[in-house]
Amino acid sequence: MITKLRIYNCASIGEEIELDFLKGGAKEEAGYFSYKKGEKISLINGFYGANASGKSNILGIMVSLFRLIYTLHLPQNILSQHIPGGIVLCQPNMHKDFDSKPTKLGIDLLFGNNYYSYDIEIKEGNNITNETLFLTTLNIKSAKPKEIFTRKDAVVTFGPEYIEYRSYSDKIVLQSHQTFISHLINIGAKALIDFINSRDSYFLKVDGMDSILSPFVAIMNRAIRLNSCTKDQKDKFLRITKEVMSCFDNSIDGLEIDTANNNISIKVNHKDFKSSIDIRQEAAGTRELFCYIYDILEAFKRGGIIIYDETNRYYHPDIELTLLSIFKNAEYNIKNSQLFFASHNPETFDLLDLDQVYIVERPDSYSSVYKLSEIEDINKRDNLKKKYRLGLFGGTPDVVDFDYKIKQLL
Repeated sequence: MITKLRIYNCASIGEEIELDFLKGGAKEEAGYFSYKKGEKISLINGFYGANASGKSNILGIMVSLFRLIYTLHLPQNILSQHIPGGIVLCQPNMHKDFDSKPTKLGIDLLFGNNYYSYDIEIKEGNNITNETLFLTTLNIKSAKPKEIFTRKDAVVTFGPEYIEYRSYSDKIVLQSHQTFISHLINIGAKALIDFINSRDSYFLKVDGMDSILSPFVAIMNRAIRLNSCTKDQKDKFLRITKEVMSCFDNSIDGLEIDTANNNISIKVNHKDFKSSIDIRQEAAGTRELFCYIYDILEAFKRGGIIIYDETNRYYHPDIELTLLSIFKNAEYNIKNSQLFFASHNPETFDLLDLDQVYIVERPDSYSSVYKLSEIEDINKRDNLKKKYRLGLFGGTPDVVDFDYKIKQLL
């Protein structure tokens, strides 16, 4: 679970911000996990803002951190779908005030009783200059953070309890664009066992990062992954995905994957159709389910982390609400899977507490982020949807200006 996120000079973020996904209090609440006395982690977190506010950037930075952590051997469900023009680990803020300044990112993660704090500094988008990892074991009295490693450029030092890993670093050729944490994960270092065991427990999709190419790339990525699966794995995917897709279109009767003659095709069978049709002919929402719903459900069942941008893009509002609501349902979310999403649908406010709603604004070159709970004189019983639509919380577009400019162009 993610507990904190730190960002400085990355994408639309300028000066450092720290977001925490925590709430105080001993009372058990739906949508929270009590991880220590008097403190809970939010299991569902929504980001809202106008177009180009930077909400996708924030989710994208979370995704970038996971991709940095697993740099060497990214699991398929973490891989980016765009083709980078060279090695770019992160995009610094383009404002002239941040010219030549490094990007600094950090994330705190909880795995069981192990609380990790990871920070990284990157110059010019691809040159890692600093990297640190600390561990706090929560079930030990008076637990204090212990240094696992500190990296400065290509030199790595270890905390007193992890000196044994010095022999590993002597064997590693550390490139400036590679994270040291990913090398430790790659060699199976015991200190990183939580990260190793969680490699397949993520679903990461951010439109701003991964939708530069045609959405059909996602279909082909899925097909290629299926082609490397065992028959049992493939059958499981087809069965589960077909069941969910048929909720959108009850005439869907089955899915077929054909890999003959080195070609990959995906066909959808419909009741009473004279022949099957290509998946690319299906509606956008149905294609979205085909590409992603299986990975979402698998990550959810493992108690993983799901980062899902623009959940309202292809789904009916009621479908979006249903999908998001499982994270607040203790009967199903027994492993405390955690969701971070962005949406333009204020109806989703109904699912969230005030500290689970993040408003993102970008009045100039920088994005700002704040929780609804930080706004004075606001109550959960208020009509939050109406107040948001009226612009009382910020994070909404200037519709009057947009209307004026459109009419001027007619």
